[in-house]
Amino acid sequence: MAYISLYRKWRSQNFDEIVGQKHIVQTLKNAISQKRVAHAYLFCGPRGTGKTSIARIFAKALNCKDGPTPSPCGKCDNCVKVRDGHAVDVIEIDAASNRGIDEIRDLREKVRYVPVEGRYKVYIIDEVHMLTSEAFNALLKTLEEPPEHVIFVLATTEASRIPVTIESRCQRLDFSRISLDEVKDHLKKIAEEEKFQIEEKALDLIARNGEGSMRDSVSLLDQLASYAGNTITVDNVVDLLGCADEELLFSIANSIAQNNVAELLQQLREAIDKGRSAVQILRDLIMHFRNILLLKFKASEALELTKEYLVKLETQAAIFEVEKVKKIIHLLSRIELDMKWHPHARLVLEVGLLDVLENTVPTLPPVIQKIETKTFVTIDSSPAQVAHSPLFNKVKELWGEILEKVKKKSLYGFVSLHEGEPVEITNDGKLIISFRKGYSFHKERLLEAKNKSSVEEIIKEVLGTAISIDCKIENSEKTTKPQVTIDTVKDIFEGEIV
Repeated sequence: MAYISLYRKWRSQNFDEIVGQKHIVQTLKNAISQKRVAHAYLFCGPRGTGKTSIARIFAKALNCKDGPTPSPCGKCDNCVKVRDGHAVDVIEIDAASNRGIDEIRDLREKVRYVPVEGRYKVYIIDEVHMLTSEAFNALLKTLEEPPEHVIFVLATTEASRIPVTIESRCQRLDFSRISLDEVKDHLKKIAEEEKFQIEEKALDLIARNGEGSMRDSVSLLDQLASYAGNTITVDNVVDLLGCADEELLFSIANSIAQNNVAELLQQLREAIDKGRSAVQILRDLIMHFRNILLLKFKASEALELTKEYLVKLETQAAIFEVEKVKKIIHLLSRIELDMKWHPHARLVLEVGLLDVLENTVPTLPPVIQKIETKTFVTIDSSPAQVAHSPLFNKVKELWGEILEKVKKKSLYGFVSLHEGEPVEITNDGKLIISFRKGYSFHKERLLEAKNKSSVEEIIKEVLGTAISIDCKIENSEKTTKPQVTIDTVKDIFEGEIV
């Protein structure tokens, strides 16, 4: 037997199983009980909130052998056929692929025929906003005065695109996003029935990423079960989504508050090296500061967060001023727009966050950053020269100080230099900075006249000797041949895992 996706397997089959949308359910149940069923309904709301599911249950309730009834049996032939999508009298139309006037004219011809198996012919037109203007006009008269045996249910995620003439002939019902707690409770129920072991924090992260869509949340749970098996942890969710985990968001926000450039860049580097998406990190960061802003305005009731997360967020919110948070959100939103047009998302994120630090006044005293001197491995063809060069040894010894001074003089130069390593001083007196594969952009940026000049001035200031710099990409052929993995490919092409 073919595998059935969880969102299909757990689709609600009667009104009592619907999660959220209590006002919709009550309206339709009362309409059936009081025999006040309208000839046309317009279901408006975000994706995954139950529009199509409720439309099918409504059709089942009208055509059940015990009906019309607000509690369809689910066992009679009509109920079973509606459930399985085989009901002759329940016609589902995808307006995105049947949007022209010819399809609507065909519909107008067929509505005249009486039902074959049930009491009503129910037309469910999904994404109805996709119909052309001509198609809407063709539907108008039929929608206004349909035969007594026909019920129309129009569903849309974009109510603003529905012509007023169409909307005025329907009873409009607005679906709301499903609350975080309702999504979590339903996911927990599914996990128990499917024998999944899942962490509470993982449930919370899945529900938050579903953004009020039950279908998206259940689909993500299904995908996680395929990825992690029957035991699902919060790390599995973070790895699969490529999103910023809780600790990363708080750490980055702290670095911004403290104006700590080195720590901020290191956090980003580690996160992206682990496969986090630069785009997703930015989106999560915008939402994080949005949550902080709401807390600053005492609007915590608008946040769908766990108590533990909320306490932690309140502690961090105390170190930010309202104006700074607003400015940070504005700057981060600008970075998101820039990312859409730039092939190097990581670079845009790094430079953009530096702009955030430059353009916001820190609310805490800047932290004095200690940059540890790295131990460098010489990969040049003349290691003896490097190993015995007093000047090169001095460069290595004072590299941390050089980085610190470059950061104060040129943030952009620092971003590039921070990714490189000094590997030798050549016979003609040039200091060679080596970059790993995948960091060619940093190499080229460092060699730009302005950045190169700034770095050389700092080196002269620290060493007391003028040295020009040059750059190269690490020659992997002189080292042990690495195993090619997906992370290797990602680094080479400066890509991201999605």
